Amino acid sequence: MPSKTARPTRAFPWPHAGALSSAPTRFLSRAGAGAGATALLALAALAGCGSSGSGSADPASVVPASAPLYASVAIKPAGGSGGAATVAAKKLTHLTEPYGSLAQTLLSSPGAGLEYKRDIGPWVGERAGVFVTAANAGKLTGSVGSLQTLLQGGLSSLSSVLGASALAEKGTQGAIVLQTTDAGAARSFVAKQAGRQGAHAASYRGVSFQITSGGVAEGIVKSFAVFGSESAVHAVIDTSLGAASFASKPGYSKPASATIASAYVEAEKLVGATQSSAGASAGGGGGTSGGSASAGGGAGQAVSLLGQLLGGVQSATLTATATSNSISLQGEVHSAGAAKPLFGAEGAQALGELPATSWLAAGVGDTGANLPRALALLQGVASLGSSTVFSSFGGPSIEKIFKALDAPGAKLQQDFGSWAGPGGMFVSGSGLFNLQAGLVIASSEPAASRAAVGKLAALMRGAGATVANASIPGADAAMSVKLPGFPAVIFIADGTGSSGQAKFVLGLGQQSIEGALSPSATLSTSAAYSNATATLGGGIEPSLIVEFPTLLGFLEGVGLTQSPSVSGLVPYLKSLGTLTAGATGSAGTQRYKVVLGLA
Repeated sequence: MPSKTARPTRAFPWPHAGALSSAPTRFLSRAGAGAGATALLALAALAGCGSSGSGSADPASVVPASAPLYASVAIKPAGGSGGAATVAAKKLTHLTEPYGSLAQTLLSSPGAGLEYKRDIGPWVGERAGVFVTAANAGKLTGSVGSLQTLLQGGLSSLSSVLGASALAEKGTQGAIVLQTTDAGAARSFVAKQAGRQGAHAASYRGVSFQITSGGVAEGIVKSFAVFGSESAVHAVIDTSLGAASFASKPGYSKPASATIASAYVEAEKLVGATQSSAGASAGGGGGTSGGSASAGGGAGQAVSLLGQLLGGVQSATLTATATSNSISLQGEVHSAGAAKPLFGAEGAQALGELPATSWLAAGVGDTGANLPRALALLQGVASLGSSTVFSSFGGPSIEKIFKALDAPGAKLQQDFGSWAGPGGMFVSGSGLFNLQAGLVIASSEPAASRAAVGKLAALMRGAGATVANASIPGADAAMSVKLPGFPAVIFIADGTGSSGQAKFVLGLGQQSIEGALSPSATLSTSAAYSNATATLGGGIEPSLIVEFPTLLGFLEGVGLTQSPSVSGLVPYLKSLGTLTAGATGSAGTQRYKVVLGLA
C-alpha cells in the first residue's frame, strides 16, 4: 500500500488493492456497516466481442474514474469449488453455488427463469464489477427498513438494491460490468434476455446495446457484458473509447487472485450524489402530493443517516479475503484532519474495561465528539423496532426515546459533549433472569455527568416513560426508567467505580449498573480478548467482539428462536463463530480489520 509520503498530491489516495489482500497489517474501516462489504458481493456475468472474451481483463478498465463507489467481486474465485473462498461462502450462505447464485440473482428479472450453470457459467469470466454514480435515497431507506428481510432473504433481497434493474431505477445510476470468456455465448445470452424483456435497440458513439421495457440497458462493450442504467452504459462506452477509467486512479491496482471482493468509496461525493437523487425523487414524477412528501421524507432521512455515518470521511477502501474457516475485511478510512475516529486505541481500551463475561462488547473513542454520528446510528437501529424482534419488547417505545433525544430542544451535545470520553456497550448473561446490558461512558467532569443523569431522565419522561429516583451501590446519582411495553427497568447512573474513573452508565436492571461501575473482572484480562487480539494481528486491539454461539444460546434460552422474526436467522447464526474488529491509526488515516469466524 502506498506510504503517506507517496500520496500528498492525490485527490483520492487509493491504497494498492493487491497490498491490501496480502498484508495483514493493512486494515479497512467501517462501511456502513454497513453496508459496503455486502455491496461487494453484488456482481454478475456478461459478454465480450470478437471470437472470444477475456476472462481476466479488469472491469475497472471500463468504469468511469468519476464513480464515487466501485466494487469488485470474484464470480469464479481462486481454488474453484474446493478453494477456501468457496468453502467459506458455502458455510456462510448455505448455498451449493454461492458465487454463481449471486450472479444469477443479480441478472434475473421477473419470469427470467435463469440458471447459473446453464445460462451464465459457460461464458462468464473470473470477476465482475459494479459502480454507482448516483444513489436512490428512497431505496436506501427501504433497505434499512427491511434489514430483517435482507438477512433472511439473502441474495434475492440483495438484488433489490444492487441488481441490474435496481441500478436503472429513477434516482439511481450505475451498472454491473462482467468479464467474459466466450463472446458468442455472452452475446447470445444478452440477445435472449433482450428479446424476452421486450427491449429495443439503441446505440451510442457507434456501440449498439439494448434497452428493456424496464429501462435496463444491456450490451457488450469491448470484452465485457454490461447491465445497468442507460447513462451508466454511456459512461462505460466513453471510458472504453479513451475517457479516464477507474483503473487509472493513482494507487489502484487490479485485485489479486486471493481477493474475493474489494470496494472503494469517495464518501463526500457519494453523499452529494445521494442528495441530488433524493431531491429528484422527491420533486419529480406523478402521484399524489402526499406520496411525494412521503418519498421525500424517507429519502431525506436516508441521506441524513448516511451523512452522519460518513461525516468527515473523505474516502474508504475495503478488501475481503477468506480461509476455509473465516472471512476477513481490511482496508483504510481517510478523514478530514479535524475528524476524530470512532474506533482505535481509545475504543479498544473502553472495550477492555467492560465486564469479562460480556459476549457482545463494543468500544468507541471520543463519544462526545462523535455524539451526532452515534445517535444517528442508534436511531437507525431503533427504527427497525416495528419490523424485528424488538417489536415484542417495547420497540416503538425505544424508537420514541431516540427521537426525543434527537429533538431540537434536547440539547444532547450541550449536556454530554463537554465531558463524554471513550465509551463501551456490553451484553452478558445466558437468559432473561441473569441478562446484563449497558452503555458505559467515561466522564472527564464528574459534576457535569452527574447532572446529566437527571437531564436524560427528564427527556425520557417527556417521551412517555415513568421515572423515579433510585439508590445503587457505587453510584453518586441514579434514576429508574420504565418504558411502556418494555419488560425490564432501565437505570441511569453516574459514579466512580473500582477503577477510580468517573462513569456514566445506562443499563438494564440494577445489576448491570453495578457490574459496569465495578466489574469483578474486565474483558482485557479474559481469554476472549486475547483471542481477538491474536486474530486481528499486527498489534491491533479489538474494538468489537460478538460471540454468536453464545448469542444463539441466549435466544434459544428465552424462546426467541421460535419467533417468526428470528427463526429464519437461526440456520445462519449456527454457521457463525466470533466476530472481531479493530482499528489503528490517526484521525486522518485509520486502518481497520474485521474477521468473521465460521463454525
